[in-house]
Amino acid sequence: MVAFLIYWASILISIAWIIISVGFCIYYLSNKENGNLWAFAFLNVLAAIFLAIVLLVYKTWDFDITTYSSLMYGLIAAELVLAVIKGFLGREPKLAPAK
Repeated sequence: MVAFLIYWASILISIAWIIISVGFCIYYLSNKENGNLWAFAFLNVLAAIFLAIVLLVYKTWDFDITTYSSLMYGLIAAELVLAVIKGFLGREPKLAPAK
């Protein structure tokens, strides 16, 4: 029962994190604070690593629960795609040198 709760809690927390991070991404982009997106890109990578570890543990050992690995793979891919997008959007414009 505990394995079931940990598995689904990690999925639901990941979905909530994706929604929250996209919300903050939109907020920071609207305020022209692009530098803050680097932190969220890093946190998205950490979330993807966490999901990959959970998936590895649940695929390696048998906990007698049904794993929906396609959902986990989709969440990992979403986290990594968001990290790349935020890394790209987090670049600050280069200032022209003073003359």
